[in-house]
Amino acid sequence: MNLLIVVLLCVAALAFPFSVAATNLALGGALAAGVLSGAWWRGARQCWQNYKYLTIIICSYMLLIVAGLLWSLDPKWGLHVLGRQWFWMIIPVVVSVMANEKWRKLFLYALSLGLTLNLGYCLLQMYGYVHVTTTGSNAADATGHIGHIGFGFVYGIWAGWLLHLGLQWRGVSRWIAWALAAVSYVMIFSAQGRSGYLIAVVLIFCVLLKWIFDSKNWKAAVPVMAGFLLILLVIALGPGKERVHGTWQAFTQEHQLEGFDQLDSSDNAFIATQERFYMWKTSIKIWQQHPMLGVGTGGLPKAVADMKTAFHHSKEITITRPFSHPHNQYILNLTRWGPIGILVLLTLLVAWVWEGLKKDWQYSFTTPLFALSGLALALHALSSASMEEHFSAILASLLLAIAISAHNDDSDSGDCGV
Repeated sequence: MNLLIVVLLCVAALAFPFSVAATNLALGGALAAGVLSGAWWRGARQCWQNYKYLTIIICSYMLLIVAGLLWSLDPKWGLHVLGRQWFWMIIPVVVSVMANEKWRKLFLYALSLGLTLNLGYCLLQMYGYVHVTTTGSNAADATGHIGHIGFGFVYGIWAGWLLHLGLQWRGVSRWIAWALAAVSYVMIFSAQGRSGYLIAVVLIFCVLLKWIFDSKNWKAAVPVMAGFLLILLVIALGPGKERVHGTWQAFTQEHQLEGFDQLDSSDNAFIATQERFYMWKTSIKIWQQHPMLGVGTGGLPKAVADMKTAFHHSKEITITRPFSHPHNQYILNLTRWGPIGILVLLTLLVAWVWEGLKKDWQYSFTTPLFALSGLALALHALSSASMEEHFSAILASLLLAIAISAHNDDSDSGDCGV
């Protein structure tokens, strides 16, 4: 049965960048097989034994989602929100079956192959050879079926991990890893997701600084910082310049739209940022009306509908469509569950990242995935519902489980290759 689960997980990893339906079907099959075979229970026990504090916090977060149904303004939508959290249940299954180093590597091979093929697919999209109907994905914003919101998250983590592997490896393997990372960064900065820019830069910085700290090679600090400054220069002058500029203008309010028929990347970034500002303001106003417990799990869309006149018109932009989340996980938690929602989320993310950072990365190919996935979730949460989105949450939960599965495996060494 374990072999079947591994096959299903690898199919999910390979299909991940291309098909939400195929990924969910494979993961659902792995979860069902894991429960029936007992792998889920073994994995849950391992999580409790090895990462008790983190396990308690994750369970507390899930219980908060369930409890929030009791005071939800819209329990029916709350059940829909709850149903979208199912993928967190896959963690114990992965922890159990991926305790075998060979299978961990097979899974990461499948994921890397899928992401590599998707890079080629995005390049074809960029030059007009393929067309994608996914929202936020087109020739000018070539992000395949992932879309620009999750693209930087997915490839920011993968590229950061490849950077780490390149530091471990020697010879041709190092240059292949770094070449794939470089292509990933180019594609991230060519897309519209400003959150992806932030994730990519911070994770690069995290990997390089952690490598210096673990290796105690302080002389490497100069080239590392020089490389980081070069990355910032690429961002300032490269393909993401206009979008970053538009976002900055939205923060400073120094922008005037000439007309919606001649919008450039800077204008689109300005509009998108302004929309998020109004979503945030509206959500905070809703929370102020329910300061202790919030509107409950799933209560936000109904609360927004009740207050739609508050954000229909503004001096700079008009927002006419309702929203189910404010493109900010922190504000979403505050609105749903009050201060306790923010506290539980922050505790979870801090524990997640800290468990990864406190370990030595030098001699492991999976340990960095612990911190990189948690840190990416925390950053992505600033501009999205990162804990509930398909691409961000599923990838983060799978990578967390892969890292946990290697806890008692001394063979988890970068020298073995991936």
